[in-house]
Amino acid sequence: MRGSILIPVMIVLHTGMGIAVEVNTEAITHLRNPEPSSSPSFPPNVKCMVNMSDGKFVTVTETCREVRQIMESSRKYKR
Repeated sequence: MRGSILIPVMIVLHTGMGIAVEVNTEAITHLRNPEPSSSPSFPPNVKCMVNMSDGKFVTVTETCREVRQIMESSRKYKR
């Protein structure tokens, strides 16, 4: 019987400052759209807050819908 190798699926997102960050899709717990009126601490170009399983979060310029689409398309290559 052959052993299987687990390879994490990483996606590239961009911070509010334009820096590319690699995010492990298995560590994403949920996505949240920052509400402009209640979130003055986020830069105006931040479109989605990506919450991680370790309790940290990443704010990105991609919309939450775009992040979901990127995650879905990356799952095709995982198989």
